[in-house]
Amino acid sequence: MNKSDFFAKWSLLHGNAEIKGIVKAWLNISYRSAKFMTALRITPNFLTLLGIILAIVMALNPLSLWTIPLLVLSLYADGIDGSVAIYQNRSSSFGAILDSSADRISEALWFYVAYRIGAPAWIVLATYVIASTQEYARARLGGLGISDVGVVTPAERPVRASFIFIELVAYAIGLDLVVAVSTVLCVLQLWSFYLVARFAYNRLRNNLGA
Repeated sequence: MNKSDFFAKWSLLHGNAEIKGIVKAWLNISYRSAKFMTALRITPNFLTLLGIILAIVMALNPLSLWTIPLLVLSLYADGIDGSVAIYQNRSSSFGAILDSSADRISEALWFYVAYRIGAPAWIVLATYVIASTQEYARARLGGLGISDVGVVTPAERPVRASFIFIELVAYAIGLDLVVAVSTVLCVLQLWSFYLVARFAYNRLRNNLGA
């Protein structure tokens, strides 16, 4: 599959989403990764499960410096599994459900590590619940026939991982920033949920009006 076909299929699967800016940059990386993983005969479901395994290892060693590269690798594995599925023509309902479930499990483990290094439990829990509800709302919209991406919020999954990455680095070098970073992420996540909820309300209202 060439890059143009890959982009076209990705856009189709995401409600004809426009490919530009940071999305295009990430898809360029994903395309190269998908080619490499295919050459190694690695399947998308294997990458999905690998993302969970790496997150579990993180959670088992929450105070270790290894949590930093493990977080990056877990996000990477979870991030390219869909692209590998597209490249290998292995997109399936089972794979989509597995991927969505794996994302929630991995994130729960990431947030657990954030809690172990000093993030307040109530902030961690609130952020995770709001993020999960946001993703559930998007999934429900898909089930109702609204397949477009809608709104790209300031607290998408890679951003959430980036904030936890900052917390891990701050903890590793002894900076007292974990609580502050966790608080900012919680506020961003709350705003992001509002944006998704507003988009859902407007689209459902327009569809009912039609």
